Amino acid sequence: MKKSETLWIDFIRVVAIFSVVWLHSAAPLLYKYNEIPHMDWWAGNVYDSIVRMCVPLLFMISGYLLLGRQEPLKIYAVKRINKVVVPLIIWTIFYVFWRYYETGRFIALKNVFGLLLNPAYYHLWFLYTLIGLYLYIPILRVLIQHASKEILYYFIALWFIAVSVFPLIFRLSHIGSSYDLKMISGYVGYLVIGHLLGNLQINKKWFIGSFIGIFVFAVITMAGTFFLTVRYEGVYDEYFYSYLSPNVILLSISAFVSIKYLADKIITSERGEAFLGLLSSVSFGIYFVHPMVLAAIGRGWLGIPFDVFSISAIYSVPLLALLTFGISFVITFILQRIPIVRKSVP
Repeated sequence: MKKSETLWIDFIRVVAIFSVVWLHSAAPLLYKYNEIPHMDWWAGNVYDSIVRMCVPLLFMISGYLLLGRQEPLKIYAVKRINKVVVPLIIWTIFYVFWRYYETGRFIALKNVFGLLLNPAYYHLWFLYTLIGLYLYIPILRVLIQHASKEILYYFIALWFIAVSVFPLIFRLSHIGSSYDLKMISGYVGYLVIGHLLGNLQINKKWFIGSFIGIFVFAVITMAGTFFLTVRYEGVYDEYFYSYLSPNVILLSISAFVSIKYLADKIITSERGEAFLGLLSSVSFGIYFVHPMVLAAIGRGWLGIPFDVFSISAIYSVPLLALLTFGISFVITFILQRIPIVRKSVP
């Protein structure tokens, strides 16, 4: 791909990673409905709702980049191991020790083997999910590369029904479904959506519709979360925040289309492209590093403890997210230039 052809990919990746940092900065507010001023809770709800597309965007980028390729299975496997498995092992070891620093307790011996199946720290779940998707991609490629668009749209529709519509019906009525659609579940639909949208020429009409969609589905997310939280007397209910809820799926599609359209209109200079490329190149490392940075800022490593509860959440969330992203960027930038550890931040 030429640089101009990858500009939108870099833009979506950077937006997605920054949104992850933003989400994790705001998240603690949502569990404090009865303990903090309602304005602060609403700030957390609004801030969190507008970035729920973060992880789906990363899945969609992977779908676009990988599903259209043809390469031997062995080469594919080696690339994925170097890109995901090796960093996961390194950061799992790191966060085992980080948890010891936080809690004063090492992981129990019986749980060490559990790390093969479950993450050592909350954000590492994404890597386990990504590995599962990577294992399936060589099979999915056969379908993608030989199917008509009609079949692919059918695939997406069936996936949406399986992972989103049926769970919503159960949520509203407690009526389960006996239709067996387990073979098309999880996040696999995002891969196919990314492949389709990535190869779609976005025009202004699509952009306007998708931009409106971002607003509509973000409002549904925050309003639904508020309704459920009040219904359960202040206990946070994350249904509308689920990456497989109808509103988040549609929000993610809208965001992908909008960001892709805006990329070459916002980034117009060579210097801007270079800086965007730099941010994109360290984005995976920022994902690994940022929870530690968030915790360190909260513990006062910068001289004074600071978290989303320190001042009004309207200001604390953006400030904490920007600070965390910036420090994580610097750490990753340095790590990528140290030969011994650069494999941890590919």
